[in-house]
Amino acid sequence: MQNISITFQSQKLSIPLNYQYGIQSLIYNLLGKDWHDSGVFYGERKYKLFTFSSLRGKKKIANGKITFEDLIYLDVRGVRDDFCTDLRLALDTANDLTLLGQNLFVKSVKCNYHQIDTDTICVKMLSPLTIHKTENGKTFYYTPLDSEFSKEIDLNFRRKYAAFTGRNLDDAIKIVPVNVGVKDKYVTTFKNTRITAWRGEYQLFGKQEYLNFLYYCGLGARNSEGFGMFELI
Repeated sequence: MQNISITFQSQKLSIPLNYQYGIQSLIYNLLGKDWHDSGVFYGERKYKLFTFSSLRGKKKIANGKITFEDLIYLDVRGVRDDFCTDLRLALDTANDLTLLGQNLFVKSVKCNYHQIDTDTICVKMLSPLTIHKTENGKTFYYTPLDSEFSKEIDLNFRRKYAAFTGRNLDDAIKIVPVNVGVKDKYVTTFKNTRITAWRGEYQLFGKQEYLNFLYYCGLGARNSEGFGMFELI
């Protein structure tokens, strides 16, 4: 498990607001086809067990685009050590990268491991949190105020945890919104799929082992598509 902090440099990067697919493609291009096709299974569900943050840096938003100037920051976290090692090595040898048709230069790469040593943490989302259910071909996205929100987040965690460890758990974690409002609602598309997600601040309850797992693979669904990364506050 590692957190990889990447600093990119670009004279002027102008990309669509829904850029998550571009970041995922950049990561897979660095890692290669084997990682693109890999994953762990829970039944027919496949989990990649990595996540990444939203892009950060000095920016302007206009006309459906987000424009960054100079330094751009991205964090990538993974549960699997081989994933983290391969990504770090690929970044160390990368020259110019391409994000949605535009060039990026890797200025620096730093790796660290953070150990959560408590059963209760307060977190702020670094990339939006999403959780949903699909019935009869229709997808319903939960909001943090829905009564089933915490239950569905817990169920998602237990599936990912069982896929990775082979251990099935009963109720394991609980999430409570602390500072979440209308301004935190985030609607985007990923490969033509409309997604509703939420930023904001939350309180998480669970064993230290479980919270550490979530720190590195992400909360909720679509983690490898750039959803569910959080920082401690």
